[in-house]
Amino acid sequence: MSSAQERLSRLHGLGTRRKRSASDRTSTAGEAESPAVSASFTRSTTSSHQEPPLHANTAIAGPIEALTAGRVIENSGGICYEVMQSYPLDDVRGPGPLSTLLTHTPSLFHRFHPQYNLQDMAQFHNAAFIDTETTGLGGGAGVYCFMVGVGQFERHGELAGAQNEPTHFVVRQLFMRNPGEESALLVALAERLQLSAMTVTFNGRTFDLPLLRTRYLQNQRFLPTPYLKPALLAESAPHLDLLHPARRLWRRRLPSCRLSYLEQAILGLERSEQDVPSHLIPSYYTEYVRSGDAAMMPGIFYHNREDIVSMVSLAEQLCAAFGDAQRPRSQSTNDLHGLEWLALGCSHEAAGAIEEAERAFRQALDMLGERGDEKAGRLEGFKRLGQLLKRQERWSEAAEIWQLWLGSVTDVDPTPYVELAKYCEWQCADLEQAEMWTGWALHNLRKAPAWERSPRTIAELEHRLARLQRKRGEATIIPN
Repeated sequence: MSSAQERLSRLHGLGTRRKRSASDRTSTAGEAESPAVSASFTRSTTSSHQEPPLHANTAIAGPIEALTAGRVIENSGGICYEVMQSYPLDDVRGPGPLSTLLTHTPSLFHRFHPQYNLQDMAQFHNAAFIDTETTGLGGGAGVYCFMVGVGQFERHGELAGAQNEPTHFVVRQLFMRNPGEESALLVALAERLQLSAMTVTFNGRTFDLPLLRTRYLQNQRFLPTPYLKPALLAESAPHLDLLHPARRLWRRRLPSCRLSYLEQAILGLERSEQDVPSHLIPSYYTEYVRSGDAAMMPGIFYHNREDIVSMVSLAEQLCAAFGDAQRPRSQSTNDLHGLEWLALGCSHEAAGAIEEAERAFRQALDMLGERGDEKAGRLEGFKRLGQLLKRQERWSEAAEIWQLWLGSVTDVDPTPYVELAKYCEWQCADLEQAEMWTGWALHNLRKAPAWERSPRTIAELEHRLARLQRKRGEATIIPN
């Protein structure tokens, strides 16, 4: 039988599969599975189990210890498996080395996401980058975190420099080879988190951290008291979820803000063929628990590790972008797209940072063109900058923006005409100019295609024009 046929037979159960004996199912080093945990896991995985499809790069069959170099760790919760990988800080990951992130300050995100509680976080040196692999894509008590990867900056060796300055970024992947090892995994994770002051995730606020809190709650009767509730996993603990600033910055320009897509579009990275698609990971792990065959596990370790290391470079890109909008334009260091400057302007405006918002909007208008998505962004930039200046009562500057809008973008939007009419009427007392701008807005809308005409807006403009004409007529009457 060919190797391909053997793999297909193994994964789909078409051949003769050897039943695991009781001794095969016994946990390593005599650690017995918790009956309650084992039964719960069996129910959660077999009730909706589907055989995983054959992956194009299936590895050689064998136990996890033979296929992925690691070590068995023992703690007060039992035993589990750990795989560790170190990356020197001068390793280039995307646009620059991993060390670049250490020059940034996490607290710069506090004004945009106060719920992250990052106001006191001055550095990334003591951050824990977390990513989980689970038995299901949803949440709930029946979903297990069978692998938890934790990346931290650490110091290795006796290199020159500051005493506590890190030299490597180290990823430790805690893995439960069977459900009976979950308690040990959770204890090991709690011990790692005690070394950090904040967490960094990608969509962890919604998925990873709530699921981990659930797993600690589900295992509270098996866990030693000091590890029941890791403080760093609490909802109030400092936590940077990279998904939210990534969406703010890139959703106008990119079709997706998934981590795998951002790796390619922003970091310029391509994963190797060893990578495993996220949606296949739960079924591959279920198959591993059933058969003991760890052929697909190296790909899952690779996937988890790449997610964590990519978060370092992605965090650096976000810090550089959001930090740029807080510096004068002459000191800008990041090569941003016009739509990204627009996004930064919106973020700073929402946070009440008016000066930074104005700077970003002006930078966006300098860079954006008049086609496709850039045209829509240019229109939004004119509208937001004009309103920003208007709220500050900088009337003449706002009028310049509205006139520039009319002169550079072809569009039926009546906003700049109406704003100029208001400016002429109320700030300049020039009713003739106010009537002219209103008339132009009404003319453009009436000539526009049917799908671009708004009867309500036309009626409002007709009312405004009639009022101005009456007001102007009254003003021209010379009293006796």
